[in-house]
Amino acid sequence: MAAGLRILADENMPHVEPWFSGLAVSLTRRPGRTLTKADLMETDVLLVRSVTQVNAELLEGTPVRFVGSATIGTDHVDTDWLAEQGITFHHAPGCNAQSVVDWVLSVFARLHLDHDLGWWQQTIGIVGAGNVGGLLAKRLNALGVRTLVSDPPRAEREGSNGFTDLNTVLMAADIVCLHAPLVRDGQHATHGMIGAEELAQLKPGTWLINAGRGPVIQEAPLQQALDDDRINVVLDVWPDEPRVSERLLNAVEHASPHVAGYSQEGKWTGTRMLAEALHHWAGKPLPQGPDYPEAPKLDAQFFNTANPEQLGSELIQALHDPARDTVAMHQSVKEGAVQPTDFDALRKAYPKRRELAAAQLSHVPVEAEAWLRQLGFEF
Repeated sequence: MAAGLRILADENMPHVEPWFSGLAVSLTRRPGRTLTKADLMETDVLLVRSVTQVNAELLEGTPVRFVGSATIGTDHVDTDWLAEQGITFHHAPGCNAQSVVDWVLSVFARLHLDHDLGWWQQTIGIVGAGNVGGLLAKRLNALGVRTLVSDPPRAEREGSNGFTDLNTVLMAADIVCLHAPLVRDGQHATHGMIGAEELAQLKPGTWLINAGRGPVIQEAPLQQALDDDRINVVLDVWPDEPRVSERLLNAVEHASPHVAGYSQEGKWTGTRMLAEALHHWAGKPLPQGPDYPEAPKLDAQFFNTANPEQLGSELIQALHDPARDTVAMHQSVKEGAVQPTDFDALRKAYPKRRELAAAQLSHVPVEAEAWLRQLGFEF
């Protein structure tokens, strides 16, 4: 296929120009959430993120022949309809899994520093063990943390060994991390799967962390559980996203605007994976693309501790502190909520965050080396 494609990409997707300009006769950027059919009437290739609903309503009657989503999940894409229309679709499975796991660890670290929460001594439940949940379980198991994992589709495919049911996770875990995909119907539907009955199974004081999909939790019973001061909650994704009610925001411990997967490495990898797919589809060689920016440097001797868990928490916070995101969310409240436009503005202006493995550590105490490596640092 000859070059000269008309490409439209989400305005928040990084490195599009160096990866795709060699294939393009035109390359346009648009806000993904407000994209309409009218924007696509002269478009061959559409590159999106999770905020764009890709379906017949958006694409029918347009010349779009290739859709790429720089995301792990595909719940925002009607893949069956694309296949029926002969429209090629690619996404980026696993592209930001490391980023989300690092974000979860940054939450653990913040909670340890603020509440003396020795999370490594807790039982941690993981609901959904795909790219992200599976990697989180692997990382925690390497650290010697007791984990309980619920993933019915995987248990059916692979056998029950290593998996447990949702009820057991909810009742036994001290910390519950939600990483289930958003599935609206069928045997393993997850939409609204955490409601009043499920929340009631959590032990008082349990930490519930959602960095998966917001609508997996029902908002009204979640708000009630928070009002009753039964559980503690950290949310990166929201039941009514992109609108976030001030009442819910005020009730959670930490908040962020669906950016757990927003590391520089995660974004870069997502774009590169789509570039590989499109160049293969077009029969063209892949360009070299951009280099990573310089790695952040962290000198462990400035943290004044050789305790592995304490040092790990402080190093993680030096790369990303969830408290900063929480402040930004609260500052964005208008008329009783973080409004959709402000939610997206926070995402667009999100500070550049690097993954743990990107950091260059120096002067690491010998007694902390093994722990830091298992956390995800490389040195």
